[in-house]
Amino acid sequence: MSVTWTEEQQQVIALRNRNLLVSAAAGSGKTAVLVERIVQKVLDESRPVDIDRMLVVTFTKAAAAEMRERVSQAIEKRLEAQPDHNRLQRQATLVLNAQITTIDSFCLYVVRNYFQTIGLEPSLRIADPGELQLLKADVAQEVMEQCYQEKSEGFLRLADRYATAKSDAALVDFMLRMYDFSQSYPWPGEWLASLPGYYQLEDAQDLDRQEWMQGLCGYLGHLAADFQRQMEAARALCCDEDGPQMYLAAVEDDLAQLEGLCACKSYADYSEKLSELHFTRLGVNRKYEGSKEKQELVKSIRKTVKDALGKVQQSYFYQDVEQMLSDLRDILPDVEALAQLTRAFAKAFQAKKEERSLMDFSDIEHYALDILVDAKTKEPTAAAKELRETFEEIMIDEYQDSNYVQETILKAVSREALGENNIFMVGDVKQSIYRFRLARPELFIAKYQAYTKEESSCQKIDLHQNFRSRTEVVEGVNRIFYQIMHEDLGNVEYDAQAALYAGASYPAAANLDLFASELLLAQASQEELAQADAGSWQELEARMAAARIRELLETQLVTDRETGQLRPVRYRDIVILLRSLTGWADTFLKALTEAGIPAHTTSQTGYFSTVEIQTILSMLSLLDTPLQAIPAAAVLASPIGGMSGEELAQIRAASKEHFYFLALQEYAQYGSGQVERADQEQAEPHAEKKDGRHRPAGGEALPAEEGRLRQKAVSFLEMYDKLRRLTAYTPIHTLIQTVLQETGYASYIQAMPAGAQRRANVDMLLEKAIAYEKTSYKGLFHFVRYIEKLKKYEVDFGEADITSENEDVVRIMSIHKSKGLEFPVVFVSGTGKQFNRQDTRSRLILHPEHGIGLDHIDTEKRIRRPGFIKKILENEIGMENQGEELRVLYVALTRAKEKLILTGSVKEAPKPPQEGMRDMGSPMDYYTRYHAASYLDWIYPVIAKDPAYRLRIYHPKDLQLQEAVETAIEKLTYRQVKNLYKTADQKQYKQLDAKLSWIYPFASDTDLKTKISVTELKHRQEMVLEEDTPPQAEWFPKGEKTKAQGALRGSAVHKVMEEVDFVQSIQSKNRTADIRTQIDQMLAKGHITQEMKELVNPRMLARFLNTPLAARIAKAQQRSELYKEQPFVMGIPASRVYEGASEELVLIQGIVDLYWVEDGELVILDYKTDAVSGEQQLTERYKVQLDLYGEALERATGKKTKEKVIYSFSLQKAIEI
Repeated sequence: MSVTWTEEQQQVIALRNRNLLVSAAAGSGKTAVLVERIVQKVLDESRPVDIDRMLVVTFTKAAAAEMRERVSQAIEKRLEAQPDHNRLQRQATLVLNAQITTIDSFCLYVVRNYFQTIGLEPSLRIADPGELQLLKADVAQEVMEQCYQEKSEGFLRLADRYATAKSDAALVDFMLRMYDFSQSYPWPGEWLASLPGYYQLEDAQDLDRQEWMQGLCGYLGHLAADFQRQMEAARALCCDEDGPQMYLAAVEDDLAQLEGLCACKSYADYSEKLSELHFTRLGVNRKYEGSKEKQELVKSIRKTVKDALGKVQQSYFYQDVEQMLSDLRDILPDVEALAQLTRAFAKAFQAKKEERSLMDFSDIEHYALDILVDAKTKEPTAAAKELRETFEEIMIDEYQDSNYVQETILKAVSREALGENNIFMVGDVKQSIYRFRLARPELFIAKYQAYTKEESSCQKIDLHQNFRSRTEVVEGVNRIFYQIMHEDLGNVEYDAQAALYAGASYPAAANLDLFASELLLAQASQEELAQADAGSWQELEARMAAARIRELLETQLVTDRETGQLRPVRYRDIVILLRSLTGWADTFLKALTEAGIPAHTTSQTGYFSTVEIQTILSMLSLLDTPLQAIPAAAVLASPIGGMSGEELAQIRAASKEHFYFLALQEYAQYGSGQVERADQEQAEPHAEKKDGRHRPAGGEALPAEEGRLRQKAVSFLEMYDKLRRLTAYTPIHTLIQTVLQETGYASYIQAMPAGAQRRANVDMLLEKAIAYEKTSYKGLFHFVRYIEKLKKYEVDFGEADITSENEDVVRIMSIHKSKGLEFPVVFVSGTGKQFNRQDTRSRLILHPEHGIGLDHIDTEKRIRRPGFIKKILENEIGMENQGEELRVLYVALTRAKEKLILTGSVKEAPKPPQEGMRDMGSPMDYYTRYHAASYLDWIYPVIAKDPAYRLRIYHPKDLQLQEAVETAIEKLTYRQVKNLYKTADQKQYKQLDAKLSWIYPFASDTDLKTKISVTELKHRQEMVLEEDTPPQAEWFPKGEKTKAQGALRGSAVHKVMEEVDFVQSIQSKNRTADIRTQIDQMLAKGHITQEMKELVNPRMLARFLNTPLAARIAKAQQRSELYKEQPFVMGIPASRVYEGASEELVLIQGIVDLYWVEDGELVILDYKTDAVSGEQQLTERYKVQLDLYGEALERATGKKTKEKVIYSFSLQKAIEI
């Protein structure tokens, strides 16, 4: 079926040979139009363009992938109709390599193809965000230390004024913020160099010429005009027959003064008029019998105007011009010093990145810019000219989110300089919501104001027909934004050209009220909140939303995408949009879940606060540095340590003078016995006596509870020592996997509530560890520090997303995340949440056009107050923030296809809009819009007077009643089921009884481990076998052998034997000396630790190398048929492991020390360092283990096992099993 395009869409598709700016409103089909334009250019008979000669730039990878897919599908569809079309066949191939990409990917393409033109190394890689934060912190510290050493006057003055006595963190923050902000400019150094110029002013004329001063005068002009309109409304009220005519004289006097303010052109004019401003007392008429409401309204208007003008005087007219200029001159050296400090950091940071062959996304853009534009002349380079010839047209999607760097890059590869305009830009400035990422919507606005609608080389087209939403949604959005979005706040005028026009076709419903837009308010005092058992107003609002969702499931219809017919709404048709997920998403998720509504949210933060990730990170911190109390306590109190708070306190009480970990070690060795330390150190290790009570060395039997705690400590330390030995040479992701496996924590988290989510979080941590290992930082110490820096700089991640797109759940997401998406039913919640104005309260204010604002500091009196420029920039950013919030609200409301519901929570019922101020549909006054603290401040005055919206106010008692009714219905349903069961006939009864009484025949299997190590099997056998007391092995000096040292010695021997070169050793005349040399080499390479080296006796290894067995191994090594430390996982019936178990498979895992192929068969060797009394003991202990090794290797290699041998270093002999 062919697509019918509107006249405007057809223009967008067909117009050529010009710069074209398309202002595409929400739901206007801009992507479809852009795809059709690409296809039409490809098929143009007069001037066809290959698809790989168009540069199509989007701002997300997902958007680029969707665009490529849609273009490809459009070409394939045409090919189906014209299979022999040669040009279409060619394009179907070229589309795979077409430059349909993000701006970052295009810049990377430029860098990779032209790196040599600016002397870049080709080995540069993109740095991990966490790696950059670490590097930034390191470089910042180095730069600050260097500045303190140099002691320049400017820096010391800056530090004295803006650092505190205890920390220079504020100064470092200034430096890093300035650096990040500067990167949004094409040439950051030039921007930094320009900053002092804003403060180099000589007189009042210089002040008036500044753009920031003109901005202030514009703001004051808006206020004056707004107050004049309000006062004219007050005069009209006074002139009413029932109005307060006794106030008329004072109001007219006020109007005359406001008219004078409106005529002001300069700062001096405003200063003069405001200094003369006075408000006369209102007239009194004690016999007044007119409208009290109008009387109060006039008084309210006058008070608002008076108070607002008073604040203006306090904020901007608190000093004369000479004092103001003096303050600016005083701040100037600080601006210069701060700019110099930022330049020093930028230079050092860049050098450090180049040293490590790193680049970030900002570097990619700036490298591309350096390749394409000459920094001195600002003219395109030869590379730019080459690309200019390649690309017939530059298409930029989401143009409203461009910044200055991207604008300069894309302009450089266009043909504008040749007089051939070939840039196609599409976007919607009303949806520019990435100011926090330094997007510059003013680029779009400037072009929109400069381009013409008529035929020209720079033309603009408006696409304002909405093909997404029902008429009710479109009209509801229009009614709000006609009144609150205007050019004086955010530079966007919501007029007939910007408004939405319904173009979608939906099936009609019998009840049109089903699709009416709604505003739901949860209103409660603090006392009512407590009575409703609600912890916050957010929770009350969430419960209200849950109640409304349950109603919708009973009544709401939506259009099915497949059939085009109306059907009942489903959970997956509903989305809840929030301005910020922090503090809100979890509350809504909890409320919906408790109401029986399946819901899902993917947060952008909170990953590091999940219990499973905190526990693993604490364990890694402890492995890195054992003397940390908080990680130690966290791990011991977790399932890994299995200790209660009381037990942790008991350990601390036994040893109060040491680090907690040392106290744990002492407790494991001595318990809480009060034996003298000197005697304890000579005592034998603790042993378990026949009475089952543990005895501290040299002491009396311990109580059973203390014995159990001591055993926990011993077990934990043995496991800890084993893991810590791995940290020197084990990759971080492998170490994490080992921790999960050895501690059993992996199984534990999967058994926890939301186990699948928790396991996904752990898998995500493994991915982060693998990514870290690719950075320039290495080792556990740096990984722990890497994570700490991520948390410090709030580089958090959302939890792993395990929900599929088609899952039937209500989705909870941020408004920013929803951009570009659409949903049948949209809840825009949290409208009462206060706007975040943190950036206007900072000690350093940054503005893209007006430089920076700093406080003025009187060093003698130690008084700090905002500098004049800073005050103005605070106001500018405040206005821009309000404009951004308006655009965010617009994005939220335009996601709805069929039903729009706004929700909010308030402590007190909102005041109804004042009558007489304005008619419904007329613009909201500037002062109210500017000072709005939440979305509700904008939308409630509009909706409260609009009959098309359904306004409902919920009180806690209403929600409690509704929830109680729903609960009663659920209970009634349950009783009905029970009654059916009781009254069923015998046949039904038997069927139900059989189902409900069924018992799983292998219930005992549910308690079995699904994976078990060979070592665990050995331990199970040791519990059965009675061990003789072995002779003392010669690995340790007498009296110094402990269980922990024995385990460490075994690991050390295995590691050395894994590294030994058998051929070299066999050929050596002095094998003991050769082994010593090889061990020293292992230590130098970091393959073993000093502690491991000291635990290995080279003479005993040399004795093994003198055996015929070693000679056979050397020959296998020469044949390349020798295999060391081979891991395996094998499935065997559970009955072979657990007595009485079923034939269900369990996994056996282990590591074969060494095997080789000899005459086509396998020879398996296992090293043992156990101190044993004879061969039989080893054979009984390890026969099962060697048999499993043989079975696993036979399965894996298909070869038979020839021999299974144990070599005992204790007995110094080989034992065939």
